Amino acid sequence: MGAISVGRSFRTCGVALAAVASLLLAACATAPVIHTRMAVGANLSQAHTYAFVRHPGTDHGPYKSLTTQHLERAVMQQMQARGYTLVAADAEPDLLVNFRIRTRDRVEGGMGPAFMGSYWGGGWGPYGWGGWGGPYGWGWGGYYNDVRTVTSAALTVSVIDRSTRSVIWSGTASSDVSRHQIYHPGKSLNEAVQQIFLHYPVPAGTH
Repeated sequence: MGAISVGRSFRTCGVALAAVASLLLAACATAPVIHTRMAVGANLSQAHTYAFVRHPGTDHGPYKSLTTQHLERAVMQQMQARGYTLVAADAEPDLLVNFRIRTRDRVEGGMGPAFMGSYWGGGWGPYGWGGWGGPYGWGWGGYYNDVRTVTSAALTVSVIDRSTRSVIWSGTASSDVSRHQIYHPGKSLNEAVQQIFLHYPVPAGTH
């Protein structure tokens, strides 16, 4: 019974450590960097209706991509929370919304000599050279390679004054692409849009 209880304790401890490690990794995840710009004299609180541009920057063909669909749903939630009404693009809305995603690769890390500690090998044994001795020596173990490519992405949401056909506000979320973003693109896009609209000039619930 003692051995079984020890085994269970180790398993329980292992599960607890795994949970703590997951929480630490989540806590270390960095939020995207947000940059916003606004046209001089723009007053977004005076607008009431909006629509999405017919050919956003996230579409590269005669169809609406999944990325565009995710972004439209995420922006609809944010705009609705601020009192804007979605209308058709040909209904002369006050505002138009466009999206753009840019990616960039950069190389990090480097190469260098790999130093090895003591190792076991042929040495002077009981029968002369060739027997197994103690630690044989110290030396260089070739080179280590820690070069890796990191991809960063920037999502920009632009708000356009339809009457002047000019951008009056834009917000950009920039971050390195993580596995979470790759495996959960819809959730990641929604989180990025939420972060961007935290800096929107019209707060939620006040329009």
